[in-house]
Amino acid sequence: MGGCKIQSAHISIIIPTYKRAQLLRNCLELLVPQLSRVFPIEVLVCDDDSGVETRQMLESEFPMIRWLRGPSRGPAANRNMGAEQADGNWLIFLDDDCLPGVSLVTSYREAIDNLDEECIVALEGPTFQTEVPPSLMWIAPSNPLGGNSISCNFAISRWAFEKVGRFDERYPTAAFEDTEFFARLLAMNGKINFVANACVRHPLRRIKNPLVLAKNWEGKVIYSLDQGVSPTTIYWRLPWHVLRVIQSRFRTQKMNMENAHAACIFFAEWLHVLCLTPSWVGKWSKRPRSAFWKKHVSDHGSVPKYSF
Repeated sequence: MGGCKIQSAHISIIIPTYKRAQLLRNCLELLVPQLSRVFPIEVLVCDDDSGVETRQMLESEFPMIRWLRGPSRGPAANRNMGAEQADGNWLIFLDDDCLPGVSLVTSYREAIDNLDEECIVALEGPTFQTEVPPSLMWIAPSNPLGGNSISCNFAISRWAFEKVGRFDERYPTAAFEDTEFFARLLAMNGKINFVANACVRHPLRRIKNPLVLAKNWEGKVIYSLDQGVSPTTIYWRLPWHVLRVIQSRFRTQKMNMENAHAACIFFAEWLHVLCLTPSWVGKWSKRPRSAFWKKHVSDHGSVPKYSF
């Protein structure tokens, strides 16, 4: 297996975006001052919006940033396109609404320079919520100690990214595509090293409408089928699983008006999942499954811990 130590790393930072010009601006205002500390380095913004707001903002305020028109096929495809267009032999992936810590870039660079293993390795920094959510109506990714397999703040060599097989573009939303990518990496005996000082803060965002929340579970169907779970099992297990996840959201929560509102939204989310699961299973059970997981399941058996 080829080595992943790179003495003179050229770093590309890839930020997929979609209709979040102001949030992206907040991210870049913290990121751009760090670029002068690490050479060579570039930043690419992959824009899935058909409008011009983000492009015009970058051209007027951040002319050093490369703007790319995204493929508009979801976040997995957008990240992959950024990796294809990047010049670097190391890739750092950030979300457009992340707020990079002051030492994010230098911390990743130091971690890259100190790698001496011949293996597939990814580096992940901590992700902190900017504040404690006041209710279940607000949410943000949280990964303060690493290990949660999320893609809003991680780095990987181009060699390892290609070896793992990039992000799976079948996943239609920003849900489970990162879980599946890191599961593949670990199944290939790869490692995920934690870089404590490469931190980002993630602002809270208000939860979306029930149908949008429900559609995020389609990726779970794709993932479960790949892991060897039968369509029949998914028909009844997915609604049950979603119900248990919703129940877990209310642990330690106090009942107030906002949480009561959230309960109504989550119940509607579950009803949508109940109605949509048959169509998802019918759709994805007829389509080709991941060649990687097909072989992995054939060699090692199904992987229920990655499904339900």
